[in-house]
Amino acid sequence: MKRNWDMIREVLIEVETLDSAQFETIQYGPASEGEEPEKDMHGVLLWKAGFVEGADASCMDGDAVLAQGLTWAGHDLLETIRSKAVWERIKTTAHDKGIELTFDAVKALGKIALTSIIGAT
Repeated sequence: MKRNWDMIREVLIEVETLDSAQFETIQYGPASEGEEPEKDMHGVLLWKAGFVEGADASCMDGDAVLAQGLTWAGHDLLETIRSKAVWERIKTTAHDKGIELTFDAVKALGKIALTSIIGAT
């Protein structure tokens, strides 16, 4: 599976909406209620990478997580890619420069995109 950054952004936004006071969770993995295997795999990847807090819900079918919220790093990443304008600028710049999107590249390009957008006004 290749990382899909649009899906990563979608999962982070979805997990951020959880109300920890209500003990809400979203399950990502093979036993989830949704039929979105790519989203499930990205939710598990974000948990394993330390961007999502959650409880291990793995089973014989594969890795799974009950996502409970974002970690500090997850919030930082989401703040970098939350704005649609900044996110589109990050993707365009990466494509134009031939840069593969990694977490470090996204954060660095996010700073450049934000500066460019702020300077354009």
